[in-house]
Amino acid sequence: MSKKMSYLKRLPPHAQKRGDSSKGEAQIVTKRREVDEIEAECADELSGSALGRSGKRIGILLEDEVRMLVRDPLRYPSGESKCQMRIIGKTEYDGVNGVVVLAMLDGRFVLREIFRHPTRSWELEAVRGRRETGQTSRQAARMEVKQELGYPLKRLRPLGKICPDSAIMSSTLEMFLGDLGKGPPHDDPEPTEAFGDIVHLTPEELGARIVKGAVRDSYTIAALMSAQLRGFIAPVAIQAADSAGQEPEDNAG
Repeated sequence: MSKKMSYLKRLPPHAQKRGDSSKGEAQIVTKRREVDEIEAECADELSGSALGRSGKRIGILLEDEVRMLVRDPLRYPSGESKCQMRIIGKTEYDGVNGVVVLAMLDGRFVLREIFRHPTRSWELEAVRGRRETGQTSRQAARMEVKQELGYPLKRLRPLGKICPDSAIMSSTLEMFLGDLGKGPPHDDPEPTEAFGDIVHLTPEELGARIVKGAVRDSYTIAALMSAQLRGFIAPVAIQAADSAGQEPEDNAG
């Protein structure tokens, strides 16, 4: 491995996997000569970025206490080469990067409004958050429910894991169905988050909002589908005419 590629050693073990283009995979190139060639080919792709003309082109480009932005030199099965970015969470060294909890109380889902900076809009979402290093997924899930909803948590049922955006993010999140207890909520959101109302929806109401596009968070939708497939929630079918004011599409020949 060339000195230039030593950044791979800083990444979580799963993110260090180099792959093999001869087996149909996108391979991270590590030989110095090949790396230099690919870097030269990709040099102009970052022009005008905050890195400047003399900035780094391969490796860990940016990082903070939460994540790293990495750019790798790749060789594809076709023989073509390319530089490609990926985002890696700082807590992926000892487990999943975060958790999602689709909470329920008295047969209704309990979601939270939050103003998301990336979309610059209000979103209605299931509880989710980053797992801290050393935490178990269940510990992280309980902490997030306490902070975002404030209801007592009676039970957590695992729903599997999700890769939220495999095209750019290396992280996975563990999903849970959370059964809440009754009582006035005592939420304690972090001061650096912009939360709105706590919203209670029946499965049919949540399904209708998803169809309308009023709920578009992929974590929430994935958790709902997983809960249905595992038999924890009865499947919900929403007619397009009922939810979007349009007639259902006729797929008949």
